[in-house]
Amino acid sequence: MSNRAPIHVVVENGRERIEPTVGGVGTSFLRLLENHGGVWIAWSGRRGLQDRLPLPTRNPRFWLIFANLSENEITHYYYGMCNRGLWPLMHFMPINCHFDAANWKIYRRVNTNFARVALAESQPDDVVWVQDFHLALVPKAIRDSRPAQSIGLFWHTPFPPEDVFRIFPWSGELLEGMLGADLVGFQTASFARHFIDCCAGILRLAVDRDRGLVFMGRRAVQVGAFPIGIHVEFFAQMQTSVRVRQRVRRIRRALHNQMIVLGVDRLDYTKGLIERLLAFERFLESNPEYRRRVTLVQIAVPSRTRVSDYIRLKRDLDELVGRIIGRFSSEGWVPIRYLYDQFGVEELIAYYQTADVALVTPLRDGMNLVAKEYVASRSADNGVLILSELAGAAEELGDALLVNPYDIDQVAEALKTALEMSPEEKARRMLALREAIARNSLERWSESFLAKLGRASGEVQCNAGTAG
Repeated sequence: MSNRAPIHVVVENGRERIEPTVGGVGTSFLRLLENHGGVWIAWSGRRGLQDRLPLPTRNPRFWLIFANLSENEITHYYYGMCNRGLWPLMHFMPINCHFDAANWKIYRRVNTNFARVALAESQPDDVVWVQDFHLALVPKAIRDSRPAQSIGLFWHTPFPPEDVFRIFPWSGELLEGMLGADLVGFQTASFARHFIDCCAGILRLAVDRDRGLVFMGRRAVQVGAFPIGIHVEFFAQMQTSVRVRQRVRRIRRALHNQMIVLGVDRLDYTKGLIERLLAFERFLESNPEYRRRVTLVQIAVPSRTRVSDYIRLKRDLDELVGRIIGRFSSEGWVPIRYLYDQFGVEELIAYYQTADVALVTPLRDGMNLVAKEYVASRSADNGVLILSELAGAAEELGDALLVNPYDIDQVAEALKTALEMSPEEKARRMLALREAIARNSLERWSESFLAKLGRASGEVQCNAGTAG
């Protein structure tokens, strides 16, 4: 179960057709259901689609069931509570939080409807796997109707510490909703600890921190870290694609074979785009010898364009890009190529292969798969990854150059270090990074979570009195 469906609508010659999305977490779940059968319940993201679709279209193996949302529900549940309330809260950014009782009421109703669809489409012995903060109340809603159902919840975003989470007016109800699951998984051990602390401090529940358990009466909920991987094999295959190679040559010609620093992000205030551009400006100030030799290519994918915080961010980013370009451009050289658009996976991989440095500096991130995609897309050991220490990926990718994204001087210095790094050091670091992402692929992630869920839901539930 997820908020959004793993499909997009393609329009050709005035006719629409539906295709699965490529890459990302959706690819793993599509493969999982293709191999085992089942049902995927999600919001379609648009009106007018039929209630259910067989997938894959050529050889159906499972059903995609739509939990349709009205315009009022989209406004209050998705844009209101999810995007303006829970998203900034989960990223430790209370200044961006907007809480409204009407939004919470609709959020609760949408979660109840999702649970109702799940109960109608599943059997008591099925496994239900709920994804992320959009559906936090679904596990309890299902548990209340089917106490023995096997339910897992994976939280893709960060989870804040108790003193931040407490500002949420409905914090207790959200935690109780999540605790309807047998297993609650997070990207890192620190996020799992934050969740356990909230259960102990806000709900006053007994917990066992050593074993990662939260006790709900006689039922024990397992809590753990399951850092998400990427589809390593897919990126390895795409490296040799003729279309990717053609795009690589086109990009290099367009940028006159200059050194390329690459940023790839949704346009979101959690991604640190303003701070990143200021750091690049500081780099050009401090290292004039690199002017006309280095170009920052910043891909910013449009996101949540109806939310006021994102409209302001887009305006501020446009102004900052214009100022830096106006300040440093000379002799036909433009320091920043700012690309505000959607990009296909082949185009992204081509940029990954072209980039001398990947600059991945979110202010807070549950994982950040761009960092892993950059490593997986490299056909040679000659790139450098600069990574925010506040991204979940930093716990696995310690051979990147780790930086504090708020420290623009440190990021500027890391850029200089990356561009001047010896070929031997680049190769050593890239090899270690490649080994790290291979150890924890997307397939292994899903397998490990489901295996743990099977054990968690099959164990005899413990008495809360045994907890410490």
